[in-house]
Amino acid sequence: MHSTINKTHEVLSNEAIKQWFNGFIAHISVDKMMMETNTAPSDLKDFYTSAMLEDYAAISKTIRDTSSKYFIGNLVQFYINAFVTYKIAPQKLAFDFSDAKILVWAEILDNDEKAEEALILSEAKANAKFADTGFYISSTIVEQSDDLPIPSHYNEVKFHGGLSGSH
Repeated sequence: MHSTINKTHEVLSNEAIKQWFNGFIAHISVDKMMMETNTAPSDLKDFYTSAMLEDYAAISKTIRDTSSKYFIGNLVQFYINAFVTYKIAPQKLAFDFSDAKILVWAEILDNDEKAEEALILSEAKANAKFADTGFYISSTIVEQSDDLPIPSHYNEVKFHGGLSGSH
């Protein structure tokens, strides 16, 4: 990762660096004004209060929560886009999220090997792409005849727009 940062730094001009810092300082100035006028959103207040109190555990938790939302959102989007490229969609699809793991519950038509393969390959592609982030997908694939309900702690995703399981 450090080599990427060093290479990126080499291509940034002094003007680009100056513009970025000016924008960053302007953003912090707006945050300061909102803190002083008590108009900052609660998450912003919490972050700056933690910083001012040097509560590094709270700051780290905020950063961890933000990065989790970012990486999990991107990982799920990549996963869904990956299996959509196979022109399939499971009959039912649901997710459960933890700190670093995304659990997938997918129901497919009986003996639909094409859909099963697409879901497995999509998981593998997503996990390979996001391996260096510490986030990953773990799938459970069931067939319709298994007649299993989606576990209650999962959130179902509904598909619209013409994709359906393969036959």
